[in-house]
Amino acid sequence: MSAPTIGPQALRLFEYASARSDWTVHTACEQLDSSVDEIEQARTELLGLGLLIEVPEGASATGERTVRATAPEAALLRLLTAEEQAVMELTEQIRRTRERVGAMREAFLPLHTARTSGLEVVTCPEKIARVLGDAADMATSEILSMHPGPVMPPDVLAQGLRRDRRVLDRGVSMRSIHLRPMTRITHAMTHLQELRAAGADLRIASIVPFRFILVDRVQALVPALHVRSSGAMMVLRGEAVTALLAKVFEMCWASAAPLEAAESGQESGFTSQQLWMLRLMATGRKDEAIARELGVSVRTLRRMMADLMARLGVDSRFQAGITAAKLGLLD
Repeated sequence: MSAPTIGPQALRLFEYASARSDWTVHTACEQLDSSVDEIEQARTELLGLGLLIEVPEGASATGERTVRATAPEAALLRLLTAEEQAVMELTEQIRRTRERVGAMREAFLPLHTARTSGLEVVTCPEKIARVLGDAADMATSEILSMHPGPVMPPDVLAQGLRRDRRVLDRGVSMRSIHLRPMTRITHAMTHLQELRAAGADLRIASIVPFRFILVDRVQALVPALHVRSSGAMMVLRGEAVTALLAKVFEMCWASAAPLEAAESGQESGFTSQQLWMLRLMATGRKDEAIARELGVSVRTLRRMMADLMARLGVDSRFQAGITAAKLGLLD
């Protein structure tokens, strides 16, 4: 939008009014050789810019409201002050609205979650897209996702990128795991790089067990494997289910490689089980706890640890942790 300009008639009137404090529209018409309409239009223009101000003490003998010229610096200061006040009022209104939204969410989301706990099957692609859009709109803190299956065409990836950018722009954190073929197809790799540039944290895996999206750890979208419909999904709600899905995601995340490793061609070559074991070791957990996480006996775990340390060329778990960190295996 272009900045307002002062017309030549308004400039002439301002000069005239600056020289006389008792001027009127009638005298201005005579002195400036202008019609009443021209002077009234110029007067209105100058009043809008603050270059003329109404004098509170009454009107002229003809009943005309008395106005006087003011210094341009003073007019500018009044305009800036008015804009600052408007911004302050708008900021305060936004703050109050945010507080109300937060209060409503805190009060009603648990009720909604409790009321709708269970599952909802979605088979129509259009409805699945709507559910994804709604999930993105309701996210306030975190979205976790895993993406197996074939690489999507460019238009589908572009649509998803637009949705993800809106979420990231709101300050929502996003972590996602993608299959390694995504890094071998130009348009797919470009999509991942653009998503990372937007603020998402991405990892690459050779195997992803199933597709899912988890929003704020209260609602998830997962495959409906019990339905005879290709691509059918289920909307799951309830803390017990979503906590389990979060656990699955964290295990897959720990064994996946950062996108940077795929870009540089320096992927570790370790199995997902070995990477997961390394990261569990780095947390200081005891052998019994690690064995339970991996689903093996303590004896098998210790043999696996010995093989892993031999591959790393170290003699102790402490050295294994240091070496793994240097190689970026704990990222």
